[in-house]
Amino acid sequence: MGSPPPWPTDCWYAVGLSSQVGRQPLGHRFQGSDVVLMRDHGGRVLAFEGRCAHRGCSLAGGWSRDDRLVCPYHGWQYDAEGSCVRIPALRAEESIPRQARLRTFPTRERHGFIWLWVAGHQSSPVGEVQDIPELAGLTLRDGGDMAFTYGTHFTRTIENGIDPTHAAFVHGKSIGRVDPLADFSLERYPVTVEAGSLYGRMPIKVKKLTGLTRLLLRGDAANAFKEYRFLYPNVVVSIVHFGAVTLAALQAHVPDSDSATTVRVTNGRNFLIATPGLNRLFDRITLDTGLQISREDAAVITEQEPRQVSFRGSNEVLIESDRILVEYRRMMREHARI
Repeated sequence: MGSPPPWPTDCWYAVGLSSQVGRQPLGHRFQGSDVVLMRDHGGRVLAFEGRCAHRGCSLAGGWSRDDRLVCPYHGWQYDAEGSCVRIPALRAEESIPRQARLRTFPTRERHGFIWLWVAGHQSSPVGEVQDIPELAGLTLRDGGDMAFTYGTHFTRTIENGIDPTHAAFVHGKSIGRVDPLADFSLERYPVTVEAGSLYGRMPIKVKKLTGLTRLLLRGDAANAFKEYRFLYPNVVVSIVHFGAVTLAALQAHVPDSDSATTVRVTNGRNFLIATPGLNRLFDRITLDTGLQISREDAAVITEQEPRQVSFRGSNEVLIESDRILVEYRRMMREHARI
């Protein structure tokens, strides 16, 4: 038997932000290669491998013509199935080579993301992109959409995204400083394990919020809590509740390569939706805060060793507050085979 694949397969990956994909090709790094996303005239998202079959030119610099992807180097045109259907340099008596085609991916568009099916044993999708029940009652806002690239493996960024106890120590500049009188012990919290999904809920320990957000996000020990949901293999949903106010950050942890991960984030909330001026203001606050949080996280997690989480035989010492991480590692060990 051969070695297992370096990435989970037979699953839906969130790869791009819906708000960024239009009629013109958009390139992303994904699992060590290039992919190109674009919309056809009907708004459907098409996904191609990102290098022309002719001479390996990047197709991210190409354009769309009649729902075909056009290579910017020699004008080769590919249809929605990845077949080359026009080569301008061919003579009338020549035919297009059969091997002139691109790999394509089945796509879905949900929760503010573009999802690609990465085949392993199953060439066609099995099942659909999962629901996220915690988003009920929230409005997704693309005004705060962002991307941040970390120099580490996507398993490390995912674990950071669901880690329940680091915020008070890492995010003093972005969210709030540590209260020296705070009790940071974390009582046992339940983690629900479902098919391809994890869910945990725990109290919020950071109380001294900073910036304009402190005027909006008010809560006490009884009504301030956070929720995490992980959707296999690469999406984290982080939701915070301060009384009646709820904010959600949906994070797609896209493996650019085995040593780089781009986390693409879209946001949802249940307030400041109907007032355009305040809406845009809070979108800007969300974006600025998100970038600061990312910089603070990067300073820590890009220095972790090993870069990739070990799901078998790790020498790391986990404790009860890491329960959701334990369940994440168990899920990856059982499903991913990496």
